[in-house]
Amino acid sequence: MAWSRKSAMFGSLAIALYLLGLTLRNHQLVTVAVVLLSFLTWAALRASHADVAASGRRMEERTEEEAGVSLSRLSAMRKLSSARVFEDGEVDVTLRIQNHSPLSKVLEVRDSLPEVMRIKKGANYILMELGPRRETLIEYTVECPLRGFYTIGPVCIRIQDSFGLFHKEKELHVYDDFLVFPKTEDLKDAFVKSKVPKIFTGAVNIRQPGPGSEFYNLREYIAGDPMKAINWAATARSGGKMMVNERERDAVSDIILILDSRAVSETGPVSRNSLVYGTRAAASLASFFLSRRDSVGLVVYGDEVLSVDRDTGKKQLYVILTKLAGAMARGETPLQVVTNRILPHINKGSPIIILSCLEDDSTIVNAVRDLRARHFDTTILSPSSLEFEFDARRLDRTGYEVLKTERDILISELRGLGAFVMDWEPDMLLATALSGARGF
Repeated sequence: MAWSRKSAMFGSLAIALYLLGLTLRNHQLVTVAVVLLSFLTWAALRASHADVAASGRRMEERTEEEAGVSLSRLSAMRKLSSARVFEDGEVDVTLRIQNHSPLSKVLEVRDSLPEVMRIKKGANYILMELGPRRETLIEYTVECPLRGFYTIGPVCIRIQDSFGLFHKEKELHVYDDFLVFPKTEDLKDAFVKSKVPKIFTGAVNIRQPGPGSEFYNLREYIAGDPMKAINWAATARSGGKMMVNERERDAVSDIILILDSRAVSETGPVSRNSLVYGTRAAASLASFFLSRRDSVGLVVYGDEVLSVDRDTGKKQLYVILTKLAGAMARGETPLQVVTNRILPHINKGSPIIILSCLEDDSTIVNAVRDLRARHFDTTILSPSSLEFEFDARRLDRTGYEVLKTERDILISELRGLGAFVMDWEPDMLLATALSGARGF
């Protein structure tokens, strides 16, 4: 049992009248105060008796009538429109409240939501009267602005006594989990329209005949060859022999994405920091490469090194998105530890893409030097936390300029090692940053 605002004000008034009566030696004020306090005490005892009676073993109607309203015979069920959405996506929630008792009840119901969720339509709170053995639906829509694993619940229910002085509360432990993936950006147009060479090789030719796009040689027609492969001009010159074009077989590339999820990656506002942008970039790149039938692997390092083995297809994209959704900013594992661990397991020449803010890690230069010494095509996509801090006015102009100079020196050193480094500004689209990657 808990006091309501009305009962608190009621009790304060009674005490004030009692003290004022004693001060003024006014028996009428003292009498009124005693009556008010007596009524408040009786109401409190009545509500307490209702709690005890409602928690007893008997569930007969007469018991409930004597005990007043009870929370023991309420239940809740919840249904979500989807268990997986992308950032800025929406989830429709339907909450069903059932009253199994033979008495009508006035209820306050609140469905608990994660703090980052925003209610776009409807409400997760309602004050209503629920009839005997009836049910009602509460429907609302939430918007999910940030990636992660989330839980909706419990359902908090409150019932007031007849006078509105005291209330009882209960939590119905009904929970529903859902997953918010980092949102992705369509990169296909960026790579097609870019006037600079592609950063990533995609499918590579291995100088063997087979299905592919590049011409390999001419040979005589064999039964079963597709008609579109026939080279009619060569057939005419061969004196009657039908000739076909043979293509050079393609093999997919192994793309390795390395995401920095150290504690420093969360520097900046909750919705604008290096980790948020890094997960979105990793999701976009994984989607692009997998749609191109490349083999993609993921490494996430923070307090530990987590990896997703290289694979292809939609299932791999789901695995990578799930790992990115759960990436937490913590730990201080240096990049050198990561590269030393994965180098023995990466095919020679595999493109490696590092997504990092490039801060608080003295091993970055050595790690990139090792990758380049082994002829790995290394690209670094770096969202600068300096920009996030400066935009949020957490960093003054002088401090920003000093740290920006240090960052520019580091980027120049990495570029000198042969790595492609993209200094990704917060308001720049990922496609724009990738398109200008070679314009140094």
